Amino acid sequence: MKVILIKDVPKIGRRGEVKEVSAGYATNFLIKQGLAKAATVEAQTKLASEQREKTAKQIKEREQAERYKKELETRTFTIKVKTGDKGQIFSGVNEKDIIRAIFQKTKISLEKKQITAHHAIKQLGQHTIVVKLHSGLSAQTKINIESL
Repeated sequence: MKVILIKDVPKIGRRGEVKEVSAGYATNFLIKQGLAKAATVEAQTKLASEQREKTAKQIKEREQAERYKKELETRTFTIKVKTGDKGQIFSGVNEKDIIRAIFQKTKISLEKKQITAHHAIKQLGQHTIVVKLHSGLSAQTKINIESL
């Protein structure tokens, strides 16, 4: 009997795959537990259309990430901070400050986990950071820290 897996099933397959299993296993376990559904013609066409939509969405997200990468790599973002008499920064520049500076100039909305700064930046000058945009795609951008 052919079934479409609704969830990942160990030793059988991953979600969205069509698998051939014994009729008893399918009806008594997989379908009863909500792990699969019968692979009817309607269900298979619906699955195929969902997979096409998912692929199209992934392609669109990848293209947008590549546009963001070009924009981030060509720009330098300036962050102004309060400094002491000797030029030391009172509080370091963290991911939130970097995200705010990028958003103000480019309107690119990022999350804290996308910025790879190992620690807060505590020195004036130009620093390079890595921004993760998509799986396997990241951009290196320059942040210029200046005194107020």
